[in-house]
Order: sequence, then structure tokens, then C-alpha cells
Amino acid sequence: MKSECLNIRGLNVWYKKDKPVIKDTNLLVPNHSVVGLIGRNGAGKTTLLKALSSVFDHRQYAVETVTIEDKATSFHTNFYKSRTYTVFTENNSFLNWDFVHYFNFVCRLYHRKRDETLLQDLISGFHFEEFLNTDIGSLSTGNKKKVFLITAFYLKPTLLILDEPFDGLDFDATEFLYGLLLQYKEEGSILMSSHIAESIVRVCDTAYYIEDGHLDAIESNLEDWFHDVNRQRG
Repeated sequence: MKSECLNIRGLNVWYKKDKPVIKDTNLLVPNHSVVGLIGRNGAGKTTLLKALSSVFDHRQYAVETVTIEDKATSFHTNFYKSRTYTVFTENNSFLNWDFVHYFNFVCRLYHRKRDETLLQDLISGFHFEEFLNTDIGSLSTGNKKKVFLITAFYLKPTLLILDEPFDGLDFDATEFLYGLLLQYKEEGSILMSSHIAESIVRVCDTAYYIEDGHLDAIESNLEDWFHDVNRQRG
């Protein structure tokens, strides 16, 4: 049995205190695994990932326990933040910065030493060479996503949190990302939301289904689970 990368117990998240969006949620991400997060639009996927990414003020959530690398912590400690990095499906931060400035800034925050070979492999794999000095705000949706994906896989944190990582990517970038996701299990773990069934089946070891703020682990084979869901909807 794999040991634990992240273990969350009793998480509640709200925008209004009397209307929780995430309700008494437990989540386990094993070490060296890719865990999927599935759910309809509005089910709470992005809200959950924002909570795990330290976006919310402590007055907007309550949690019984947070454990990462087998150490009890909280979402707002430097210990937790230094071991996670999130790529959101929409990111309107750093729009006036180009990739080079953003990348160097984040590497300093994470105390990441320069690895030119890795960096060039990621830039080449995502076909991003001509956009290194373009303001992030001027990039297309797909190229904007590549800024944060390149940074994520360069940093190699304990846990990568990816919100709809395939949105906006072309075919070549999508296939390159599939390879990175599978390879990353040697480095750490990934929690990934996606509405694309193929992406969950291809790369995820386990997955959770979120509905109305409640999170349930999918115990069956993921491909079989999707077939059952499609049959029920059919």
C-alpha cells in the first residue's frame, strides 16, 4: 500500500457561512500517484482545489486535519505552501509579466536551483520557444496555460494540483502533458480535475466524484465507472 502524500479530513468550505460549497470532505492522495477529480460544472471541483491551494481566507473554511508528507500542518503554513503548486484553469495573475520574469520569481520563492536541461525540455515539449518574452496577458488561453504548466513540472513539488490542465491545449501539447503526468509519479503526486473521461482513464490511479459538495471515492475500475455512468445517462 502506498504511503500518503496528502490527507485531508473534515473539510468544509463556504462563500456564505450558511451555504457550504464543500461539505465534510475527506481526501487522500497517496505518494507517487495521480488522483482524478470528476464532477459536473458547479459541483465544487474548483472550490475544493482553491481551498487546497491556500486561496481562501481561514474564515471561509474549516478543517479537522491537514497532513502532507506525514506531517500535520495547515493550508497557510510555509511548509504546506512550499510543497504544493497549483495550475488553475483560469489564472489572471501576473498578466503584465512575461514567462521569464514569472518563472524566475517563482523559482526564487521555491528555492529551486537552475536546471537548464529540464527547462529547455519543457519549453520545447510545449512548443513555447517564441513566447518566452511575451506578456502573459497577451497570450492565447492555451499558451497562458503552458506558462504555469512549464513552471509546475520544473518545480517538482510534492503535490501538483491541476485544475482542468488540458483545457486550451492543442494536440501536441496534450500528448506531451500526458507523458509528463505519467512520469511525474516518480517525483511526487498529482491531484487533477478534468471533465475529459479519456484523461482520467489514461493517467489516474484513483479518482473521486464530487456532487453537491460531497466527495466520494470511486472504488471500481475507472473505465468501467465511466461506462456505467454513460449507460445510466443513455
